[in-house]
Amino acid sequence: MHRTVHVRNLILALTAVVAILLTSSFRPFSAPGTDVLAAGPQAPLHQAANFFWTPGTTSVNVVPGGPTVFVTAFSLRNETGATATFDITLLNVPSGWSAQVSPSQMTLADGAARSVTILLAVPSGESPGQRVIMLRATRTGIAPPLANDAFLQVNVIIPTATPTPATPTATVGPSPTPPPVCLNGRERDDPGNDMGSARLILVDVTEEHGICVIGDEDWFKFGAIGGKVYTIDVPEMANGLDLSIDLYDEQGNRLTSNDDFFNRTPPDPSDIRPRIQSWTAPRDGIYFFRIRDTLNLGGGDRTYSVVVISESYGPTPITIPEICRDLYEEDGLPEEATLITSNEVQPAHVLCPAGDADWVRFFGKAGKTYYLYTDTRPYRNNPDINQQTEAGADTVLYLADRDGVSIIDFNDDLAGGGSLDSEIRFTPTVDGFYYAQVKNVGDIGNQFIRYDLVLKLCVPGQECGRSPITQVAPTVPPAGTPTPTPTEISFLDETSEAELTAEAQTESALDQTDTAEALTETAGAATFSQSTLKPGPMVNGPLKGFADPAFERVWQRTDRPVAEQRATRGWIWGPRGLMARTEGYLQAASGLRQVQYFDKARMEVNNPTGDRTSKWFVTTGLLVVELISGRTQIGDQEFVQHAPADIPIAGDPDDANAPTYASFANVVGQAAGDRSGQMVAETIDRAGQVGSYGGPQRPETRLVHFVAETGHNIPQVFWDFLNANGIIYEGGRYRNGALVDWVFTMGYPISEPYWTRIRVGGVERDVLVQAFQRRVLTYTPDNPRGWQVEMGNVGRHYYLWRYGEELPS
Repeated sequence: MHRTVHVRNLILALTAVVAILLTSSFRPFSAPGTDVLAAGPQAPLHQAANFFWTPGTTSVNVVPGGPTVFVTAFSLRNETGATATFDITLLNVPSGWSAQVSPSQMTLADGAARSVTILLAVPSGESPGQRVIMLRATRTGIAPPLANDAFLQVNVIIPTATPTPATPTATVGPSPTPPPVCLNGRERDDPGNDMGSARLILVDVTEEHGICVIGDEDWFKFGAIGGKVYTIDVPEMANGLDLSIDLYDEQGNRLTSNDDFFNRTPPDPSDIRPRIQSWTAPRDGIYFFRIRDTLNLGGGDRTYSVVVISESYGPTPITIPEICRDLYEEDGLPEEATLITSNEVQPAHVLCPAGDADWVRFFGKAGKTYYLYTDTRPYRNNPDINQQTEAGADTVLYLADRDGVSIIDFNDDLAGGGSLDSEIRFTPTVDGFYYAQVKNVGDIGNQFIRYDLVLKLCVPGQECGRSPITQVAPTVPPAGTPTPTPTEISFLDETSEAELTAEAQTESALDQTDTAEALTETAGAATFSQSTLKPGPMVNGPLKGFADPAFERVWQRTDRPVAEQRATRGWIWGPRGLMARTEGYLQAASGLRQVQYFDKARMEVNNPTGDRTSKWFVTTGLLVVELISGRTQIGDQEFVQHAPADIPIAGDPDDANAPTYASFANVVGQAAGDRSGQMVAETIDRAGQVGSYGGPQRPETRLVHFVAETGHNIPQVFWDFLNANGIIYEGGRYRNGALVDWVFTMGYPISEPYWTRIRVGGVERDVLVQAFQRRVLTYTPDNPRGWQVEMGNVGRHYYLWRYGEELPS
């Protein structure tokens, strides 16, 4: 009996000890809405032994009904001894609150840390006090009990509102209803239409304006303080507008621009409102910005609102998620490295947040010398004090071998001193893709630590070094000095020929023989000709407009009538330009050329100083040749060999049976001879095997034109398409004319036409396919008349093959 009592007492004692230990190391979550002010800040509730939040507790003030608050003062560190993936979730969020975490999953190398952001908004009417929500990190792919969690406690403090004394309100009569912003194509308070007549807009005051007629553009100016941060935003925009913002200094130099701000909070891929986010004024002065419709298709009395917002983040800035991510993200791992080409400048990399690392890869050819360096001079805060390096930036550059792991070389500061930028000179012994990483000393990071990354391919026998740089900003003239009205403006990446002629078309009739040579705006405005449409700096990134005015001129000729629904036919290029790139080309003046990808093809400018009136000033790449051969052309006679593209040449992209570009590799080199008068009677399958066609004989597929240059024949249905007439836009007006110069647009045929069985829109169909140097033509007899002949999405296919990612939708 006594022994039983002793055993029972021992069990009770052990149970009590375990309960005490558990309650001391793990505090239960507060119920939703529970006030825990008396508890005060809490220690970390539970941290996994090998991954944890630093710090384990954070606090934030949130005003009920106020704007979304970004909580960022913490990070997750991985000490598991291996790369690990973690799911990030929020717990204990009170009902009615808006809370989300970004990212919701992250992969961290051993010893690495990364911050996350909580977006938090509290509804109106929430009572003052403190609430506790939890952020949980759970390691994935590990079975219990190893799959433990790490928790972060977030103390949300809702302050007591300060009562506002009541103020008697005077009795007033009814407020007059303001007239509409736009009425019958006229704006009641129209800003200036050029830089010289720009309207003054006050900082932090929202204004409403309109793009009331097609071709309208609005110019504004505002005063800025050197070193202060400003955001130019279009918070509201009517449907049917696709606005862009261009920012200029007093001398008419473009400083920056934006079409669609892709990083609003919360992210919305369908949001096309522009915003120049958190721009730092280089010095005191007046700055100008222009708002216009990207494709010059606005009008119809459509309105928008605009505001210049002043910001200040202090000497130690809080991380702002909207501007922490640069154009090149995600690039934090070797497998995420972005491509940098020879003689390319990648501007505005951002080392943010703390611990950020940027990876790039480049193709190195054995025996050639490459010079890779960082350059922070364009972003220096004060040219008079900090001549060589931006405050906070002290880059370290690592060069890795083709495996992305083995370090070949590294550098902290430039040789010879005078700068904290980094440089590496490298001569590969083997052809291949090499990797480079840029970090900041001490892993310090914020949205203001920026740099340009430059890769130079050195000319044999000549020294290759860092380029000199001009002054970062123009000198501001003394107070009282009048600013001259510009008589000529160099319109940059998105200025269209149609835009320059829209006002003139409404004022006077243009002589058809003159419009191709000179486009004149009336009423004393500037005169523009083809020679004044100068390109701006090279563009490298997503762009819904055009990287060069000449690209827009070529696009408008055939596709503007389709976009404006004046013509019912398929696209020759696509609805708009998609991705602008600076691609290496050895014979280009700088080693780089400006290109832009469309759905159907790619446009190129190889010599930006050439004759802009020449038909061949813009060329269109031999993309189909490269896709079939696998040889990427990087110069007139220079190529890099890859595998041919394993992408369906036509039809649904997931069709596992359709022939690919690689399927045509064996037939493009076989000249067929003149077969005029014969019917197309061959098929081709995914394996590249040629067979006999057993389907109906169609007269329109009779071969009618032999191309001696390549030894291939064109069937009647394609020959009619290549020589068709229709509505085109040329010389500032619409007219009937030949739709395409087929050699310029298509190139010569490089294969015979073949029947194939492919899936189109989920339905199996017989389709006739023929590969040309630049394009692919398909004929689908089952399609409606007018849509039976189409051009394949060669631009999209090529971009996916070359860069491993889809073009933007």
